[in-house]
Amino acid sequence: MNIRYRIEQVGDLPPVLAAVLGIFVLALLGGVVWGLLWLPDHTKLRSPAARERAQRRKESQKRQKKLRSRRESLQRKAGRR
Repeated sequence: MNIRYRIEQVGDLPPVLAAVLGIFVLALLGGVVWGLLWLPDHTKLRSPAARERAQRRKESQKRQKKLRSRRESLQRKAGRR
C-alpha cells in the first residue's frame, strides 16, 4: 500500500467523514505543536548555586576579555616603537 492509494481511499470517503478526519488531523498537529511550545525551558538554571556560579563565570569572562584587550593593545603599542 503506497501513499497514493491511501490518499485515494480518503478521497472516496463521504464529505462529512473526510471533514471530521481533516479536523482530527489538524487538531492532532496543533496539539503536538502546543505541547512542544509548552515544554519546560531546559536552559533555565533552577538552583541558586548554579545561578551564582553562572554569574561568577560571566563576570570572570568579562574581566578576562578586558585584560586580553589591554594586553593586546600594549603589545601593539610596543610593536610600534
